[in-house]
Formats: sequence, C-alpha cells, structure tokens
Amino acid sequence: MSVVAKLRTLSQNLTLSTFALWFFAFSFTIFAIQASDVFMYLALARDFLLKWDWNSTDPYLYTVTDTPLVWAHEYLSYALFYAAHALAGLPGLIFLKCLILALMFRVVLLFGPRSQNRSLLWMGLWVLAVIAASFRFVERSSAISDLFCILLTSWLLASSQVSRALLLRLTLLFFFWIQFHPGFPLGLALLTLWGVWHCFFTPGFQRRDLAWLLIPVGALFINPLGVNGVIYPFQFALNEAQVLKLHNFEWLPSYSRAFRFAPEILAFWVLGLACLSLFLRERVWRRLPAWFALFAFVAAVTGVRFVGWAAFALVLTVKPWATLKHVRIAWPLQAIALLLLLTIAGKNLLYGYNSSSGPRHPGVQLDPVFFPIGTLEFLRQKPIAGRLYNTQDFGAYMIWKNYRPVFHHGFVTDMEFYKNDVVGVFESQQRFLELAQKHGWTMLLLEKKNSYAYFWQILSPLPDWKIVAEDDGSYLIYRIP
Repeated sequence: MSVVAKLRTLSQNLTLSTFALWFFAFSFTIFAIQASDVFMYLALARDFLLKWDWNSTDPYLYTVTDTPLVWAHEYLSYALFYAAHALAGLPGLIFLKCLILALMFRVVLLFGPRSQNRSLLWMGLWVLAVIAASFRFVERSSAISDLFCILLTSWLLASSQVSRALLLRLTLLFFFWIQFHPGFPLGLALLTLWGVWHCFFTPGFQRRDLAWLLIPVGALFINPLGVNGVIYPFQFALNEAQVLKLHNFEWLPSYSRAFRFAPEILAFWVLGLACLSLFLRERVWRRLPAWFALFAFVAAVTGVRFVGWAAFALVLTVKPWATLKHVRIAWPLQAIALLLLLTIAGKNLLYGYNSSSGPRHPGVQLDPVFFPIGTLEFLRQKPIAGRLYNTQDFGAYMIWKNYRPVFHHGFVTDMEFYKNDVVGVFESQQRFLELAQKHGWTMLLLEKKNSYAYFWQILSPLPDWKIVAEDDGSYLIYRIP
C-alpha cells in the first residue's frame, strides 16, 4: 500500500477521529491549579468530615459570628478531592479533574451516531464546544454535576419508555448526584422534559409508567440534610443567587458586558446559533434532542456557570444532523483536520494556552499568579497588630494553610454582609475607610490581577498604607502611621 493510500485510510479511520477529538479536548484540561475553591473543599474535609463533625456554623470568619456554613450538600465531593490530595498531593487534584472531564468527553464522543465523529461540521462544533467550556475546566465540584447532566441527557435520548434499566440508572444517578453537588434540579428539569415530550409525541408511550420515576426522585431525599438537602438549591436560587447575579462573575448571564470579548463566550454563541440553525434546517425542532438543546442553551444564557455542560449538551443533541449536505469532503481535508487537532493538542500540553482568565501553563502545581504564596509566608513571619483584609479568592487558600480567621471566603451565605462589606468596600475611598475602622484593618492582602487597580486608586492618596511584600499574584499592604 502506498503512502498516499495509507494516509487516506487513516484520515477515514473512525477510531483515529474519535481519539483526535478526545485528545484535543483533554489537552485543555491539564494546567496548573487556578481555582481557589478546591482548597475550601480540602479544609472542610479536614476540619469537618474527618472529625465526623456536621456542625454548620462558620468557624473561619472574624467578621460575622454564628453565621451558617452550608457544606453538607456536597460532602462527597469534598471527600473525593481530599482523597485525591491525600494520595497524590496537588497533582492528584488535577488528575481527578482531568478524569471527570475525560469521562464527559467520552460520553459525547461515543453517543450515536458515532460515525459523525468523522464529520467535518461536527468536528468544528466540537472545537467550539471545547473552547466554550474550557473556562470551566477547573478543580470544582460542579464538574461532577456537568458530567451527570451529560450522562442523563445521553440516557434519556436513547430511551423511549420507562424501562427497568433506565429506572435503575436514574435512581443511582440521582442518589449520587445529591451527595456530590446541588445541581440535580437540572436533572429534574431534563427528566420532566423527557416525560412531557413522550406523553405528547410518542405513540404507545406508557404514561402510567411515569409514576415509577418517583423512585429516582425519592432517592434525592437520602442525604445528610434530608428534606433540607433537596430544598437547598431551590432556596439558594431564590435568595443568595439573586444577589450573586448582580456582583459575582460566575453568576452573571452570558450576555453580560463582562463577557463581551471573552473567547469562550463568543465560541458558545456561535455554537448555539449553529446548532439551532441545524435543527431548523433539518426541520426537527419538535424532536426531543431539540427540546434538550433549547433547554441547555437557555440555561447557559441565563447563567455563565452553565456554559460548560450546555456546550457539550448542544453538540450531543445535534450530532445526528451535523453534516455538510451536498458537499463531498476530499480525504486530504479530513487528514488536515485530524492533523490540526493533534497539533493543537500537542501545543497545549507542551506550552499551554490562553484563556479569558489569563495564560494556562501546563503543570501539576499551583499557578503562582492566583495564590498569595510568598505574601502569606511574609504575613506569618512579620504580622502587625490589627486585622487582615483579604479578597475573596484568597480566603479558601488561607484557610487551607491554617491562617484564620479571615475577612471573607467564597462560601459565605450572609448576603447582607456580602452586599454591605464584601461588595461595599469597592464603592469608594470613604466606604473603605469606614469598613477599615469597623473591622480594624491594618493589613490588606490583594490580588494583582483583579482588585489591586481599585485599591491603588483609593490608597495612593493615603501615605499610611504601604506595600511591604509582593509575589507573582498578590500585594501585602500594611498601615504604618
């Protein structure tokens, strides 16, 4: 066989196409740790789970007393991340994240028709999905919820009746879902859509069998918080989430100005419009995959935190129709596409890539741009009298490193404190000085990449506040009269 013939055979090989797509996505997952929440998982496992202490009062803050610390709603995620860290340290956290994401990629790639993994159009949609979701490729418990959303979507699309096998899968899925993450309302919505659609559009659908779905729903109540564990995400959505949507990037809608030029969100908009156009082109907008796609799209538009799973739900649901009609693709184009995917993957693994949060460097350690590694050490060795102000993303890392109490961390649920003090400090110089007097701040630990520009503006006219230490990611400022 000639070289040309071998290349032609390889370019049309389904296994190679599937691997190239998976490897391309996987190459976006291995980079130094940038997410701070994972250190709160480790601290909660160390301070509560290992001691079998189910207390729900926050012991980490000096700013508010007797405030609830809600953590038991995803205790199994904390245990899983803690075990990964205990076994392999920081690399263990990264490998666990990569494993969860790799499984999600696999579900989508093996979903039928698998032959579409060779379609250039579907390959293009896959690339958009990976780029769109990549900003969520961090060490977060929500990655498990994203995996469960994709699993559930694939199972429901493959089922047209309430079978015993489906019932068993759903029961196990919802049982574990509520132990790992409170994202199960998305699953309930998908399950409801599935039942409603089949009731209206599937002849011979056994409606009386829908009552059996109360079993997996009932499995949700088997959790450490019982009924409160089931109610929690709905209460959160109606209360804390309404405040966070106004101030926290993670909770903003995808159409927010903050994401106007973010490459991930631009990729999501292109992906969403392309998928919806394909449903219209094929006139299948009344089919169940189109319903699921529309639900995923709307969820991601209303909350940027849902873009990760929604992007892969879109490419999964549109997969049967993602072909270039009346266009014959020459095999060299197929070969070039595969080579390009593998080349980009290799580049990512060797040199990293840029994201909206900044460069992502390949590695299995902390990204020093995101953590106060050096300044925290200086703070331990040379503290001064008074309290320390810390920005939100540093709180969890400081708690894990046993520096406490702190001003704030990302798990605070007291929204009055959040609005008046955490957000309030950014209102003006006068408001900062009021809060500094209220809390007794003489030290400030600030992020270089986000908050320092504001603090420089309000502190530069105040000669008492001086930078005493810095590292790659932070400044430590003391008030020295």
